[in-house]
Amino acid sequence: MKHITYAIDEDGIVVSRVGSELAWPVLDYDAIGMGGDFRGPMLYHLERVTVGSATHEMRSFKWTKKIPCRLKNRHRKFWGMKPLTKKRGSK
Repeated sequence: MKHITYAIDEDGIVVSRVGSELAWPVLDYDAIGMGGDFRGPMLYHLERVTVGSATHEMRSFKWTKKIPCRLKNRHRKFWGMKPLTKKRGSK
C-alpha cells in the first residue's frame, strides 16, 4: 500500500510525496490569458520529481495533513489512488 504525505511551500503550493518521488505542481503557462482573460485562476498540472532533485526546495516545506479534500484527491488521482470521500457532517 502506498503512503502519501502532503506539504505546503512558502507560496501556498501543495506538493505530495510517495516514496522517493514528489508530485510537483507546474504552472501551465500556455493557459495564462486564454481568451484575453488574465484574471482567471492559474492552471497547474502535476509532474513527478525525485526527492533528490528537490532537496533545496523541500527545506521550506511545511508537512501537514491539513489540505483541502479536493487537492488531496487531485494528488491521489495522480498517484493512482482512490479518492477520499467526505464524511457526513464534516465541512
